[in-house]
Amino acid sequence: MERKPYYVTVQAGIQNAEIRSNKGESSYDFEVYATEDEASLLKDLFEEDDRADRTGYIHSHWFSNVIDSGDRDNMIYDRLLNEIYLTIYDLGTEQTKKDIEEMGILEKLREVKPSHNPTDPDLLQ
Repeated sequence: MERKPYYVTVQAGIQNAEIRSNKGESSYDFEVYATEDEASLLKDLFEEDDRADRTGYIHSHWFSNVIDSGDRDNMIYDRLLNEIYLTIYDLGTEQTKKDIEEMGILEKLREVKPSHNPTDPDLLQ
């Protein structure tokens, strides 16, 4: 499959994270070159991360008496966010790679091996 440019906005904590193929629609954080499948995977990761964030919010406000649910929710959310940034880095242009490197998060992202199934109990230990 042919790779083409996509423009990615990552705004954790709100549902504005997106990947789009048109540069001029609105501002963006990163430019990546991806196949349609890779772009779809990144979109799926954004949706999973949004669901994890909402679940964490619900658990923290209505089920706060459940031991460790907040920690587990945060760990799932963080793992997804790690996977999103690593995917953006891997697919990114040289400028995108440089921007992520300058954020000073790359080494930390690589310490936690992301999984496409971040709810896997083996990963949460």
